[in-house]
Amino acid sequence: MNDVHPEVELAAILQCSRTRAKLICDLLEQRGLALYRKKRMRNGRRPNASQPMTPALAAAIRQAFQDDPEITQSELASRFNVNIGRVAEVLQGRH
Repeated sequence: MNDVHPEVELAAILQCSRTRAKLICDLLEQRGLALYRKKRMRNGRRPNASQPMTPALAAAIRQAFQDDPEITQSELASRFNVNIGRVAEVLQGRH
């Protein structure tokens, strides 16, 4: 087995085309040197990580805010796994 230093393999990735870089990334992963790759859609955007806004979810967010008016929109977004902008829309009555 050929022991190649991870920095040497990383340098090779930087010098290669996208197709070749993907092949090298796959090789590194096979050797246990997993690399982080962001998932992208065809249009270049990342996939939606939060759950879709439903009437029931909007009601739950409003209820949580009524129960604790001091809670921040960021905390609500984290608690309900939604985008902070969706929380703002719910609290403004747009959902």
